Amino acid sequence: MKVSDYITYILSKHTSVIFGGQGSSIIHLVDSIKKNKKLTFIPGQSEQGSSLAADAYYRTSGKIGVTIGTSGPGILNFLQGMACSYYDSIPSLYIAGAPSVSHLRKNKLIRQIGFQEMEVQDLVKPITKYSSIILKSENIDYEFDKALDIAFNRRMGPVLLELPDGLQRSEMLKKRKIYIPKKNIKINSHKLKILDSLKMIQQSNRPLILIGNGVRLSNSTGLIKGFIKKNQIPYACSWGIADMFRSDRKLNAGGFGVAGTRYGNFVLQKADLLICIGIRLGTQIVGGDIKKFSPNAKKILIDIDHNEFSSHRLPKIDLKINAEINDYLKVLNKKNIKLDKKNISTWVKNINKLKNDFPILSKKNYSNKKFTDPYYFFNRLSFFIKNNSTLIPDASANLIWTYQAFNIIKKLNMFTAFNHSPMGYSLAASVGAFFGDKKLVTAIIGDGSVPMNVQELETIKNYNVNVKIFVINNQGYSLIKQTQETWLNSRYAGVDKSSGLSLPDNCKIAESYGIKSIIIQNNKDVDGKLEKIYKKDGPLLIDVRIDPKSRVAPKIDYGKPLHDMSPKLSNKVIQKILKN
Repeated sequence: MKVSDYITYILSKHTSVIFGGQGSSIIHLVDSIKKNKKLTFIPGQSEQGSSLAADAYYRTSGKIGVTIGTSGPGILNFLQGMACSYYDSIPSLYIAGAPSVSHLRKNKLIRQIGFQEMEVQDLVKPITKYSSIILKSENIDYEFDKALDIAFNRRMGPVLLELPDGLQRSEMLKKRKIYIPKKNIKINSHKLKILDSLKMIQQSNRPLILIGNGVRLSNSTGLIKGFIKKNQIPYACSWGIADMFRSDRKLNAGGFGVAGTRYGNFVLQKADLLICIGIRLGTQIVGGDIKKFSPNAKKILIDIDHNEFSSHRLPKIDLKINAEINDYLKVLNKKNIKLDKKNISTWVKNINKLKNDFPILSKKNYSNKKFTDPYYFFNRLSFFIKNNSTLIPDASANLIWTYQAFNIIKKLNMFTAFNHSPMGYSLAASVGAFFGDKKLVTAIIGDGSVPMNVQELETIKNYNVNVKIFVINNQGYSLIKQTQETWLNSRYAGVDKSSGLSLPDNCKIAESYGIKSIIIQNNKDVDGKLEKIYKKDGPLLIDVRIDPKSRVAPKIDYGKPLHDMSPKLSNKVIQKILKN
């Protein structure tokens, strides 16, 4: 059997779709994929788009996303998706072509011998869990089994294997090296520190569970929901897990963090206990001053990655538990937690009063007659979006507006590249998401982000991807403008037409790719056109005209604590809320 044919046999056991590009050092593998009836090859317009599609493929299918690319330029192109997967802990496999073994440098001081030769492993080391080059066919089983095991083991992430061209075209030998995976060491029950957790929970009057995407990745959503239902403890979700919990539930305290909700941040700052499960307490969550992050609360942190406990930006943690979330919750759910029901009831009422007192939308969001108000738009979108579909926001202001104003009232798979957050993610990711489960995709993207992966409109058209692409058109980079207004006295540079940045007409671009488009001009347009949009099948681009002066509000200015959001409330009002 030809080596490239054997590799596709391995891949077919783990996935059914391969994303990537063509190239001289990968043609044999592409040919073998094309011949394999269990695999479908989706060539993107660039390896960057393919890598983002592969990242999204896992998020909808649960199968590993696989990207292939030729040596040199192809490898550089798929670093973007690799970084998305690494920072969001998404398992993915990258297969990089390489020159034939005889053309590879032996002296690393020589810059290049083989055509498009590159020092790949050093290049990808910071954003992969494992990388290796396969020089002999006897090592193929070993390296693929090892890479796939590492990709899914504990904190998941991307891996990369290099395949020299000469190896791909050669014949498999009978000699095989076998990989024996290391057994996961079962954590001792005492390391779960259940008794310590119980004591802290039972002593609390205002507990709050902070739920992160680690709960989703560990398949622990059912366990955490069971814990909440049994004990009636309020919770708040990071963006990575928000779609798994309805916004209108009384125990749901809402979004929090630098770009969270005002009421959600007040709740977090008032809590006397934070139970942090599967959530990384990064700067976007804790704010600029870690000493003022929920200062009166004791904190329990459960994380699979012990390295997270050593972050110099981590707030003071009273109880650190390095464990699988599943293991911790299974044991905790068996315990009878004795809470003061009266205190918890008062706490829940307080939370819901804050939600009522500080709604995201106000009268001004409804009154815009010239443009579409972004908060109004995303609020209305939550009612028209199809149940059991996929929603992918992009980056910058449109991402924040989505998570602040969109109501989770339907069954959705809602995600983006949360931590790397490259502009243009949602356009390319919609391809992978669609092939992951063939469900309707709604992609949200800013007009400034479209050019980053605009070429993937051709892939969308070619495969008739059922995606509604909402371009949030505010004629520039509004979130950067907002930062320039805050710190640079509104000295704009490279953010709109007047400051040097020119952006194209997205409706004309869609037309050039053979994709239909429509315009939502103002608030009056929203409901009627959303209804029509979701009655259509196939790709559609919607240009949503936003006032260039629209800004993210509320939002934390750099260095401020979570309870002090802009536009500012008076210190007297803030202190009254925090004390009551």
